[in-house]
Amino acid sequence: MALETVEGTLDPGQPKRVKRGYALFPELTLTTTTGERRSFVKVATGEPVTAHVLKGGPGHYSFTRTGGALALVGVRRPDGESAFGWFTNVMTMLLVVGTLGTLFGIARFALASQEMPVTPGVLGPILLGLGFYMRHQKEAARRDFEASA
Repeated sequence: MALETVEGTLDPGQPKRVKRGYALFPELTLTTTTGERRSFVKVATGEPVTAHVLKGGPGHYSFTRTGGALALVGVRRPDGESAFGWFTNVMTMLLVVGTLGTLFGIARFALASQEMPVTPGVLGPILLGLGFYMRHQKEAARRDFEASA
C-alpha cells in the first residue's frame, strides 16, 4: 500500500460527480511548500475528506492508489484538524455478494444440491477474496495515515 503524503495548499475543487457521500474530482491542484504545482487527475474522495477538498487550503494531503483508482484519503490541517475517509463502497458490496456466492457454492458442491446454480458458487469465493483484499488496503492506508501524525 503506497500512501503518498503531499504538504502544501490545495486549490478548492468542484466535483464532477457526488453520489452517496463519495465524490469524483476531474482535477485537483496542489501547490507544495517548495512552490511546485502538482495536478492530480480523476481523484476520488469519501466523506469527511470531500468537505476539506471543497474548501481547499493548507495541509498534509494523503493520496493512495487502490484498484487503479487515485484517491485522496486523508487530510491534516495545520490547526490539528484531521480527516480520513475511504473513497468507495465497492469493498462492502464485494464482501456481501462474495459471501452469498460462497454460500451458494457450499449448497451446490458440499451439500450436492443440483438445483443451485454453479456460477455464483465459483465466483463467490473470488469476490470474497477481492473484498478482503480491498479491506486490507483500507486498513493499511488508515494505519499509514495515523502513523504519519
